[in-house]
Amino acid sequence: MNRERNLQRYLTSRRTVLKGGMAAAAVAAVPGLVGRANAAPSEPLTFVGWQYNPQIVAENVGIFSKLYDENVSYELVPGEYHAVVETKLIAGQNIDMMYSEEDRIVRWNRAGWTRSLDGLPGLDTIKANMYDVNVRNMSLPDGSLGGLPYYTGFNSFITNANHMEAGGLEPPATWGEMMDQCRKLKRDGISEYPYISAWTRQWPTLSWSLFAAWYSEGARVFDENNDPDFGPEFRSVLEMHRDLYKEELVVPDIMTLQGEAVPNYATGDHTFMIVHEYDQKVFNSPEMSQMAGAAMNTLMPGKTRSTFIWTAVYQMGANPIDEMRAWDLMQFFGGKAKDGNYYVAMRWALEFGLGTPYKEVIDSAAVQDSFSQWKDMDIATKQLETATTRDVAKTMWFPEWDWYMMGEVQDYIRGEQSTDELVDKLHAKAVEVKNLYPG
Repeated sequence: MNRERNLQRYLTSRRTVLKGGMAAAAVAAVPGLVGRANAAPSEPLTFVGWQYNPQIVAENVGIFSKLYDENVSYELVPGEYHAVVETKLIAGQNIDMMYSEEDRIVRWNRAGWTRSLDGLPGLDTIKANMYDVNVRNMSLPDGSLGGLPYYTGFNSFITNANHMEAGGLEPPATWGEMMDQCRKLKRDGISEYPYISAWTRQWPTLSWSLFAAWYSEGARVFDENNDPDFGPEFRSVLEMHRDLYKEELVVPDIMTLQGEAVPNYATGDHTFMIVHEYDQKVFNSPEMSQMAGAAMNTLMPGKTRSTFIWTAVYQMGANPIDEMRAWDLMQFFGGKAKDGNYYVAMRWALEFGLGTPYKEVIDSAAVQDSFSQWKDMDIATKQLETATTRDVAKTMWFPEWDWYMMGEVQDYIRGEQSTDELVDKLHAKAVEVKNLYPG
């Protein structure tokens, strides 16, 4: 079916692990376009990125090269992006600009691989044009800016309106209500597996959906000193995940689903999902989804109704081949080009539903109209206003704890250890890795 082919094309352009023949596309050098007014520099700027629509990134590199009379070498990194890039950086590869998630901004800066943007021309104006929460996301502990935005997003709670109507249900306000509704939907034959989400042990799957649920329930997870705070709310979210699996309210192979479970929910077979906000556009697109028009965003269930919000960034290498050339590249991709256009942010927003910290992009009539076609803007705004940043990610050690946590939680969900055993292990691991990086 065309719908399945369209969805598959979308999924192969996401930040997924490259396999088989796709690995051959790992490196893409984009030479400067023909027809420049001046000769481009002979030594190219180097830019590495992950696997999300790399063909569009390559097109944007071409636009930049022509507009600025530039020369850029763009490399698509396969596999686990951050681990591969860290290996490159450790080996001494010079990179002028690179993608980075929130949990690497500080880690890479302190390792001496990337630099602060403070002192670069026009930065104060750039920051003033962004939402404060995103500036905070991208800032280093000393308050300086660690990067410019690639996109910003939060985890959204989605309901299948067809199932809700069939069951005579309203969106759940608590996780207990959601569990009861899942049981009813299964019992009544409306949905065999009402809940689905990204539970694989990969970035950015199980960890992101867990933190969204933890924050929605009021769990701090880590306190202001980044010490573990694994209280009752932290435990209740874990126990809910275990019960969903034990009661067969999720598909048996949920821990191995590919594409962050997006194609599974797009079948229309499931009722509830925690998912990256922009994927709601996929669910409501007739050319990719069997439930178009029925995927409704609502506030996260839980005591606080909060969720997890992040800002992915472009970071500048610590030793760019030319600081101002690299700064031009950063501003083009992470903000406004010299001709006043937001080439990259506007395209991501209109074509793929990705959010941006830039107020004038989000507030534009084109983006507001586009977003309103596939999500409830009032609910999305309320969810954004209640969202929680994961400040602990700005530590050197968090990625190691996070990876360990996902593996142990998967074992716990399968029933291989008790809640007490799991919490004790997660606490001990946090203390262990925190002590590896004092200060």
